[in-house]
Amino acid sequence: MRALSPKHAQPRRGIILIVVLVLVVMMSLAGFTFMRRMQTEYDATHISGSLRQAQQTMASAETYLLSIAEQHAGQPDPWNPLLQDARLFSARSIRPVKPERSQDGSGSSRARGSRWNFSVFRGTPSNAAQQERFDDLTGDQQPAGGLHFGLSCESGKLHLGRVMYWEKERAGSGVAALMQIPNMTVDAAAGILDWMDNDHDSREFGKELDYYRELDHWYGTRNGLPESLEELLFVRGVTPEKFYGALPSQRDQHFMNTAWSEFLTVVSAERNTDRWGFDRIDLNDVYPSEYTSGDEAESDDGLSFLPENLLKFILLARLYGIDPLPRIDDGESAAITFASESGEEVDLADVELPDDESLDIAEIGYVSDLIGSTVTLPESEHHPDQGGARVRSPLVPEASEFFEWMKLLEEHVTVSTEDILLGRININQAPEPVLRALLSGNRDAATRIVEQRKMLEHWERESSAWLVTRQILDVNTYRRIFPHITTRGDVYSGEIVVYRQSGGPFIRQKATIDASVSPARLIHRVNLTDRGLPVSISDLKSEASAFDDAKRRITSEFTSR
Repeated sequence: MRALSPKHAQPRRGIILIVVLVLVVMMSLAGFTFMRRMQTEYDATHISGSLRQAQQTMASAETYLLSIAEQHAGQPDPWNPLLQDARLFSARSIRPVKPERSQDGSGSSRARGSRWNFSVFRGTPSNAAQQERFDDLTGDQQPAGGLHFGLSCESGKLHLGRVMYWEKERAGSGVAALMQIPNMTVDAAAGILDWMDNDHDSREFGKELDYYRELDHWYGTRNGLPESLEELLFVRGVTPEKFYGALPSQRDQHFMNTAWSEFLTVVSAERNTDRWGFDRIDLNDVYPSEYTSGDEAESDDGLSFLPENLLKFILLARLYGIDPLPRIDDGESAAITFASESGEEVDLADVELPDDESLDIAEIGYVSDLIGSTVTLPESEHHPDQGGARVRSPLVPEASEFFEWMKLLEEHVTVSTEDILLGRININQAPEPVLRALLSGNRDAATRIVEQRKMLEHWERESSAWLVTRQILDVNTYRRIFPHITTRGDVYSGEIVVYRQSGGPFIRQKATIDASVSPARLIHRVNLTDRGLPVSISDLKSEASAFDDAKRRITSEFTSR
């Protein structure tokens, strides 16, 4: 049989078409992959650019806070907008250099939504059960949305250096003070004090250097005040959940979730100046001879702003010293107690001030020592009959001028030579647990302070004397805590959230600003972005800010017509 010739072979049809089809598919897949990669690169570049813009906005927010903190440093609480003016801290917009236009040209609403904004707030309660405690912390009612726009005064917290001072004065008082913090444990309280003290002897329930050296990654104790509060996370018994508070997914609605960081601090401080920035007068640098020349009434220097009888008693206290004041046990409540009830009492107006500079000048321990105290007069050449007689201070709660005099003393005088006063507790801002620590666990007095300060007039908040005039504390207790309290503070902290109304990436950060020095400085920041937004984006804008935006928009439209 003959083989078929090539010209009679059956043709292979469609092979080229199949090959071309395969090539087209492969090229399409390659093009699709390329486009996907380009889209991914574009998205990554866009996100990276957005994050860079958010970071720059955060830097602008920090600079803004430094500026206004510097402006309002030293202001008493009632007049300090850092604590209460939502217009300064809600939905602050970073405006572009060039006017923004929406891509479709339909208006600027979409462009406004793409602007970067930042809001600054004190914090938010974790659950409904925490509402009352948070109101105590802020000093007023919680606003709608759960945020209180503004900064928190660090002086409203319990300074660990102050706790260590109490512990050195009386063993056990430091642990007792820390145990007033909600959910504090005795091993954590003792561990914190062991971390700070300068010895290596462990307290009961505490741990010292030998414990930390046995850890897998061992480290030593600070043996001093922590450089930042977050350093406490190295202490045995201090966990992130207790320190920062639980994450939203970890919260129990039936358990009050509190963060220890809301009650403790290591940075609270204030300038030793009056509200106008002038140095206070050191009572221990005042000499009676300067006021016996007869020119004091015509001078604006020194203590001439004080009433004559109070100034005279201060000078007598410098000359002869204040009689020893009674030691009042912590928690004891009593009526005012004078140092001495023996000897004849002489009217202050009948006492003459000597101008002998050779006398040994006594020092005044605290300004509060002038309250209800006495000075015993020595026998003198001109008044031998007054030897041993007592002169009573005109600064007593029964005096109608008591509050005004105390306000003058707290504002303008001091007994400290330090330029910056550390760790005093702001009596107008401290939450009840901090007040209990200050008052050695006196829960009733702390509760009365929180209740009464909600009804204070603005002028009452300028002095701590309302604790006495409103009969919350007796004078002896007030004298005991006076060195540890204040009505102001120059170190502030708050959470900053950088965001866009249209959504997208955000940054959440806690910043601490020290305005006790000039210029003000940012001393600490903690990135909280991984903890998520505390509220929805719409709640990051207060009603006051929304009203101002609407007013500006209407005004702009009216003027453009």
